[in-house]
Amino acid sequence: MKQDGSFIKCEVCGKKLIQRLPNGLWSFKFGKTNEGTPLIDMTIYGSMKMKCIRRECGHMNTLNFFPNTFATQAESKD
Repeated sequence: MKQDGSFIKCEVCGKKLIQRLPNGLWSFKFGKTNEGTPLIDMTIYGSMKMKCIRRECGHMNTLNFFPNTFATQAESKD
């Protein structure tokens, strides 16, 4: 899972998929109405699988709510 600031990108093509908020929740916004507000505006709590929204890709990304503690421990030892 690639990160760009607080946005999570597709593991295969790099398209921005979803935003990770500072409190750990996921924020998904998609499309625009005539007023400029998002057509879909969801806040999600928990882990999930999300298919890439790029037509040519379609990769299934696994997004964990809790960070991988083993990776975190390994990074802190370096």
